[in-house]
Amino acid sequence: MTFDWAPPLIGATGPELSARAPQTQPYRPDTVIDGWAAVGFEVRAASVRGPGHRASGVPRQDDFALATAGGSVIAVVADGVSNAPLSHLGATMVCRTVVDYLLRADAPIDWHDLLRCAGWALVEYAGRQLGETDPQRAETLLASTVVIAHVRPDGPGRAVAQLVRVGDSAAWRLRDGRWEPLFAALSDPQDELLPDGVAALPRVPAEVDPVEVAIAEGDVLVLATDGFAEPLGDGTGDLGRLFRDGLTTPPAMTRLAWMLDFTGGSWDDDRTVLAVWPVSSDPS
Repeated sequence: MTFDWAPPLIGATGPELSARAPQTQPYRPDTVIDGWAAVGFEVRAASVRGPGHRASGVPRQDDFALATAGGSVIAVVADGVSNAPLSHLGATMVCRTVVDYLLRADAPIDWHDLLRCAGWALVEYAGRQLGETDPQRAETLLASTVVIAHVRPDGPGRAVAQLVRVGDSAAWRLRDGRWEPLFAALSDPQDELLPDGVAALPRVPAEVDPVEVAIAEGDVLVLATDGFAEPLGDGTGDLGRLFRDGLTTPPAMTRLAWMLDFTGGSWDDDRTVLAVWPVSSDPS
């Protein structure tokens, strides 16, 4: 069977842009994918450098992390702030810090402390590796948004997810073909914003209240950066239909990356999608 590797076209055709190698150290790949099955869950994730960054030689500033511990799934998606020159490193550091914290955490999770530790990891890196001891310099260089989900089993084919976020990364429950947003529209309190108007770590909100949602077999929990969330909109357009159909069952990891490499219109930002399916079958 032949497979068309041309990326999906969403909206109007844009100009053809040549890809440039990322002008950064250390090495950072254009695209990363991951996925596996565990008792009670299937997961898939992909992160793709957007056309704008490919054309300008900017590294992919998104990242994600997936892990499992005690029967639960840990899912993290981070988006380095565009104006922070080392935010691609910040996004990776946030993902790794969150996973390390949750692998050791006891219930109930202290979400505010988790975010504080993730933010402080950026400050420590700036001081230790970059010689920047002023926390505001860490913010200027490494700032990153994040959305985190801790998904615990709740019976065969059922799960309960707790989610928190800092910034404009997003999450949905995809149920019966409808994209149900799990976070309210951002209110953007000024004391939680960077100078360019983006909420991001290392700043931590004064109040951290996790969102809790039940997901059942047939549902999909989806986390994503704004490079996906903005063109998705309310989910009724071409991109919403493409992913609604493509995520009905866990796709091949390469197919998820292919879907995410959509072109067209003005959507040129990096894009990352992480999906979790509760399942009743045992992968063994």
